[in-house]
Amino acid sequence: MEDNRKEQVEALEALKDYNPKVCKALKEVIPEILGERKEDTQEYLEHIFKGINWELQVINGTLTLLNEKEEQVSKDDLNDIVIQINDAYTSKDDNKLVQILEEKLLPFVEKLDGYIEKALA
Repeated sequence: MEDNRKEQVEALEALKDYNPKVCKALKEVIPEILGERKEDTQEYLEHIFKGINWELQVINGTLTLLNEKEEQVSKDDLNDIVIQINDAYTSKDDNKLVQILEEKLLPFVEKLDGYIEKALA
C-alpha cells in the first residue's frame, strides 16, 4: 500500500510539472481553431490531445490520492468532458470544440495544480 502511495505521489509531481504546458498549449490552439488555422494546427491539436490523454491516465491512477481529503476531481465529470470533446472533434464542429475546451477543459486543467497541491500537502 505504501509503494502505491509513493507511486501516486511521484505521478502527481510529474503531472504538476507537465500540466502548465497543457494549459499554455490549449490557450495557443483555441484561437487557431476558430481563427486562422496554421499549417500545423491540426497536428498541434492532436499532440495536445495526446498530452491530455496522458494527464487523464495519471488522474485516473491517482484519483484516490487526489480525492483523499475531499472530492476535488469527479471521474464522471471528466468522462463527460472527454465525450463532449470527442463528439465535437469527430463531427468537425470547431465552434463546439472550442466552447468545450474554453468552458470545461481549460478551467479544469487550470485548477489541476491546486488540486495536486492539496493532495500532496
